[in-house]
Amino acid sequence: MFCFKFTKSYKFNVILRIFLIFALEMKKSFAEILQQVERGRLMKLQHKLPSWACVPGLVLPSDLCLEQCSSEATARYKASLIGSPASVADLTGGIGADCWAFSKHAEKVLYFEQNPELAAAAQSNFSRLGAGNIQVSCTRTDESVIGSLPSQDWIFLDPARRDGAGRKVFLLEDCTPDVLTLLPAIWQKTSHLMLKLSPMADIPLIAKRLGSELEQVHVVSSEGEVKELLCILSKGNSKPYGITVSMLESGSVLNFSPCDEQSAQSIAADAPEEGKYLHEPCAALLKAGAFRLPCTLWGLGKLAAFTHLYISDAPLPENASAFFKTYRIISAGQMSGSAVKSFGKAFPKADVSARNIPMTSEQLRSKLKCAPSNDGTHIFACTAGQSRWLIAGKRVQ
Repeated sequence: MFCFKFTKSYKFNVILRIFLIFALEMKKSFAEILQQVERGRLMKLQHKLPSWACVPGLVLPSDLCLEQCSSEATARYKASLIGSPASVADLTGGIGADCWAFSKHAEKVLYFEQNPELAAAAQSNFSRLGAGNIQVSCTRTDESVIGSLPSQDWIFLDPARRDGAGRKVFLLEDCTPDVLTLLPAIWQKTSHLMLKLSPMADIPLIAKRLGSELEQVHVVSSEGEVKELLCILSKGNSKPYGITVSMLESGSVLNFSPCDEQSAQSIAADAPEEGKYLHEPCAALLKAGAFRLPCTLWGLGKLAAFTHLYISDAPLPENASAFFKTYRIISAGQMSGSAVKSFGKAFPKADVSARNIPMTSEQLRSKLKCAPSNDGTHIFACTAGQSRWLIAGKRVQ
């Protein structure tokens, strides 16, 4: 039977009391509630780290550590970027998902974590997972700790993105540890550094702060969301950095540079018409800043400079389809009060999006009075050329 070992903490005691109250009110035994909690955690673990879920006796100190850790897919992706090095040091180990993935490639992995509860859990888990080449240290990462390291082929850092009050932070210097402060010490110990940053971080700003040693930015997408923003830095690098958009489910990859986007020509789309194809870029493509590039790469027409929707006469080529949601246009017309009423009656069930107009998607839905779609119908209200348009389309799988 799969089981979790609960560690003693103040938070756990509070949760325990809540469970007892619920048990009395709902007339359930404490054992039944514990079984529900265990099943819930197991389901989360199966979704996020399926290879761990079949290993009995793993220690997970809290639901939070499971929520904040890398998924198995993103951990394996990071590990694929380092090749087969002799040594890797993970200076912000957490529950150890990334270290575990690194250990599949590297001869030796050094794990550092300042939280004793997490470090103890990771050490126990690594043993049960058969990751015998990971050395665990419970210590806070600072210049002195880095200075005591032997030389490493790679160093990995995933700075905490919350301040002392628990608020989210996005600037590098506000994260813990402060990577910018540690960089001089890091370059004394390695030539390759990987940083995991917030998916909300601004790439041009990050590039400016990290300087010329930034070699590559990876925008990693899974389940339709940008899951991770990875920065690869190389000591002494002097070439402009590149951007990689990786779609984990499909395995599709797009490589380009900021210069490619700057030199790309935006092609103005013809007026939306029934039978044409409308393409909505995925979150990762937008995060990477590829706005004009789809026009150059795949011959798409852009509805307007700040309307990130594209039109084509034919379906997308296979190498592009993973980066877009594509709709076959079934109705289109310039936006007006009567057009909104007409579209609402014609499409009583449709998903809606407002793009580059002074209206939110919720306000648009309220005006259209349509329910969510169950068949892939979508209505876009957007600026196209110099006018505002309503475009209804049916999702093309």
